[in-house]
Amino acid sequence: MNHHDLVHSSSSRTFTTSQQLLTRARALIPGGYHLSGRPLVTPADSPMYFERGAGSRVWDVDGHEYIDYVMAYGPLLLGYAHEEVDRAAFAQARRGNLLTLNHPLHLEFVERLVARLPGAEMGAFFKTGSDATTAALRLSRRATGRRRVARCGYHGWHDWCLPLADFVPDGLDRQVLEFRPDEPESLRELLRTHSGEVAAVILAPEMMPSTRPELARQFAELAREHGAVFILDEIKTGLRIHPGSFQQWAGVVPDLTTLSKALGNGWPVAAVVGRRDVMRHGAELHMSATYHGETTGLAAALAVLDVLGRSDVTGHVWRLGERLVAGLQAAAERHRVPALAYGEPLPPMPFLRFTHPDPRVRDATAATFYTEMLQRGILLHPRHLWFVSAAHSDDDIDRTLAAAEAAMLAAAARHHSPQDPSHP
Repeated sequence: MNHHDLVHSSSSRTFTTSQQLLTRARALIPGGYHLSGRPLVTPADSPMYFERGAGSRVWDVDGHEYIDYVMAYGPLLLGYAHEEVDRAAFAQARRGNLLTLNHPLHLEFVERLVARLPGAEMGAFFKTGSDATTAALRLSRRATGRRRVARCGYHGWHDWCLPLADFVPDGLDRQVLEFRPDEPESLRELLRTHSGEVAAVILAPEMMPSTRPELARQFAELAREHGAVFILDEIKTGLRIHPGSFQQWAGVVPDLTTLSKALGNGWPVAAVVGRRDVMRHGAELHMSATYHGETTGLAAALAVLDVLGRSDVTGHVWRLGERLVAGLQAAAERHRVPALAYGEPLPPMPFLRFTHPDPRVRDATAATFYTEMLQRGILLHPRHLWFVSAAHSDDDIDRTLAAAEAAMLAAAARHHSPQDPSHP
């Protein structure tokens, strides 16, 4: 596909092969979708299966090319199929990726992370972000002798961090408390009400207004005042926002940090690092799984750290994120579409929110915009933060904004009622 087709074609892409695969999947996989592989708009208007990726691009099974800003929900900070990272992982696989006992990479991996993050003294390695956040909570409970956790954000799919409607075990709802990301007083009140009961305060920093990094410091201070472990959940923000992650950018030193996603650039790896007096309790707890010591993810992570050490990746994604946000907002204003493009929590993780007060009009406008962008070869998620990678270029941003002009025009022209039968 040539570049003109990538951004200027509309209503011409079909997804026949994707639909055929989806039909098969519905008989075999619960819901028909793998994990977060739900349709971006409607199944008829979305690619449901991709067959390859390179740099900032992906190709679906029907042969269509896209500039991707979902980036597998965040792991691909350096882009798809990064040669240096993949070479390191493949080389390790040929030497044996999973061995009976320890491997020197285990030690090197933790040493590199501890040296990189302020306040970190020890670390442990895992395979997923959910593993890491659950391990951090278990460490906190052991260190404090308490059970409750105060949380803010999404921390994975394990029972303790699911919405309470998702059939969690009886009594778990009384152990998990929630506070607001923009109101330290909400956390203060929780800690006062449950004085001496809260083991950990866990915060996902992408939830906070980025213009107020001091909030993270206030949350950390409140946790420590009340004897709780302060966990900074940097699964999404780690290594992306600053070479020292969000914590160094915001000037906050957590007791524990969780990392994953960008750490392996698509290879499964996660970590918990933090204070020695908290981490040492890992020797007393069961936090082991067969694949935690698997080495390809560790080799990939070390290669990622090498790349970040010699390249200004965070500066690049920050600058392009700011360009994307400004361009989308300008397009919305030119076409009088009620929408807010924002780089909050931070420009490398932008988003576009439609703001019409009538939810039917708002949803119809959003569906039109995102469908038009897909037809023009731009992959954006309508309900999840996006991710700018080191592989994205100024040319990608130019093409994205050109597509957005046409998509905003189509969204502005959508004056009929969302109840119209033609509404998707």
